Amino acid sequence: MKVLLIRPPRRDRYDVSLAVPPLGLVYLGGALRGAGHGVELLDARAEGMGWGSLGARIADTQADLVGITASSPVRDLAARAAVAARPHCRWLIMGGPHPTAVGADALRDNPGLDACVEGEAEISGPEALDWLSAGSQGDPPAGVRAPGHSFTPRSPPASLDALPTPARDLLPRRGYHHLLATQLPMATVLTSRGCPHGCTFCDRAVGGTHWRARSAEHVLNELDALVGTGVRFVHFYDDNFTHDRQRVAAICEGLIQRGSTLRWNCEARVDGVDAALLRLMKRAGCSLVAFGVESGWEPTLQTLGKGFGRAAVERAFAQARAAGVRTLAYVILGAPGEGPAQIDATLRFCRHLRADFAQFSTLSALPGSSLGAQTDGLADVRSFVDADLKRAVVTDMPPDELARWLRRAWFGFYLRPFSLLRLGRSAAVSGVWRESPRLVGAAAAWWLGARR
Repeated sequence: MKVLLIRPPRRDRYDVSLAVPPLGLVYLGGALRGAGHGVELLDARAEGMGWGSLGARIADTQADLVGITASSPVRDLAARAAVAARPHCRWLIMGGPHPTAVGADALRDNPGLDACVEGEAEISGPEALDWLSAGSQGDPPAGVRAPGHSFTPRSPPASLDALPTPARDLLPRRGYHHLLATQLPMATVLTSRGCPHGCTFCDRAVGGTHWRARSAEHVLNELDALVGTGVRFVHFYDDNFTHDRQRVAAICEGLIQRGSTLRWNCEARVDGVDAALLRLMKRAGCSLVAFGVESGWEPTLQTLGKGFGRAAVERAFAQARAAGVRTLAYVILGAPGEGPAQIDATLRFCRHLRADFAQFSTLSALPGSSLGAQTDGLADVRSFVDADLKRAVVTDMPPDELARWLRRAWFGFYLRPFSLLRLGRSAAVSGVWRESPRLVGAAAAWWLGARR
């Protein structure tokens, strides 16, 4: 069977979310290729493709089956791509976090679909293709939902070392950027799935609550292969890269023993690092760690289920700074119970932390999160870096007031001499400078209220 996997185009000229390699699709591509299927991948976002040419491009591939990836914030883009693809293929399926989180609603909202693949698709995906090509006789395989058939959930694979090799050769050779990449070319790598922590806003529909990891040796072998293709920077895409300190240390020691010049960044919890581990990570090429700070107000940290307080945040940032590792603070503004005084305290806390970068957002009720049931009648307050069609925000504040605080946070943090210099240097080194006109235009439009 000839298969075309698609990541949809940008929404519009104000969509400034950067295109990083779609790991889910390249893992699925490797699994389908291993099952004997011919696979192409169309990353319309990375290629800068517009919506007007999507249908013709799909038709040119003459694919038997089209698979589209969908996350909840951009589910409308996946739906629009499905409409464009429907006339040009025999079978049409959707996978990714959104159909996993909403279940049967994905079929209801996208009536042109033949099936949805829920959860991790490396096993379910090839089995879905076999079921469709055999005439859809009987109920579909576990993990596959189809109209008019019963659905059976599939447990995720216990061993991630058994996953297929990601088919990165399917990706376009250009178009990928990460603002915090210190060298090019860059790649993304996934070393673990799942998270056992209870943050109320986190969607764990695909990875689940059980943390599973690849062995250090398996990760090191993949990094060696990437370096052999010319990759110089890796973004570890794990939700919590440092969950197992011993495994992280083994990866770092392996990189040091190899004399690796690879540079990398990762995401971690503030209670998952210590001074010695951060020093080892720095020696192994770590250039930045992104931490979920969320708030400088203790009651909000409790509301969000973070499981730590301000002291742990301050300690992690101080230890990273002492180790020479740059930091990014993820911050949520306007959570329930917060008003102007609490937001102002959080912004002052960010300055106190001396974070190198910060990303400010609002509390969204994503499907699959414990907040997901609270989406009706909620505010729509977005940042210029959000690609969402509509952001369902959980807050006690008037939307206009929260939007003003969000703008104040972004511009107040970055419109400072050292922050501007740091941001400009990162944009130049990472290749994101090519997106500068789009970024500046989107920020200006957002500031002037053109997107509301």
